[in-house]
Amino acid sequence: MKFKILTLLLSAGIVLAACGNDKDDSQQANQQDDKQQTTQSSDHKDTKDDDQQEMDDTKTNHTTGQTIAVKDIETDPKQAIETAQTDFDGKLKKVEYKNDMGEWVYKVELVNNKEEAEVKVSDKDNKVLHTDKEMDEHQNMDDTLEYKEAISYKEAVKKAQNEMNGDLKQWQLSKDDGKLIYEVELIDQNKEIEFKIDAKTGEVLEMEH
Repeated sequence: MKFKILTLLLSAGIVLAACGNDKDDSQQANQQDDKQQTTQSSDHKDTKDDDQQEMDDTKTNHTTGQTIAVKDIETDPKQAIETAQTDFDGKLKKVEYKNDMGEWVYKVELVNNKEEAEVKVSDKDNKVLHTDKEMDEHQNMDDTLEYKEAISYKEAVKKAQNEMNGDLKQWQLSKDDGKLIYEVELIDQNKEIEFKIDAKTGEVLEMEH
């Protein structure tokens, strides 16, 4: 009788041990699955974070006023030049479009036989914001230009963006050694690149990082 009871107890112990082992194996498998899911979730989160950071960088450039889309420019350069020339009687030497103290403006440089002036014109409403004048009787009138002789600023910006997919920071048109030149600055993920473009042919002459 004692032998039977002992045999039964041993059998029960073996069954319980087997159940315990199965339970431990199940717990280990579940822990491994949880760990794998956590790793996958972490990897997915890292990818999302990288994508979000890239979007945030682009958004930051726009929201802080560093760059502007061409379609968002409200005043045509020709109009801004005409507005400047109603304020100061002179010939065009340079026109520049940029962000100035949080506002997008044209800076139009004009000269005549006696004076030189920089007229700041608002892109928003094409109104004169400020004019700086100084006496200069030794102006080289050969440095003056006609805006109509150049390709449009839109074409110049497009030429630059064909070389690098960046956002517009600023552009200007002036003469360099007698040659009509656009200078276009783009920003790509906080990296600035300046292009010099032949304002008559549209040829990209230089690209500086």
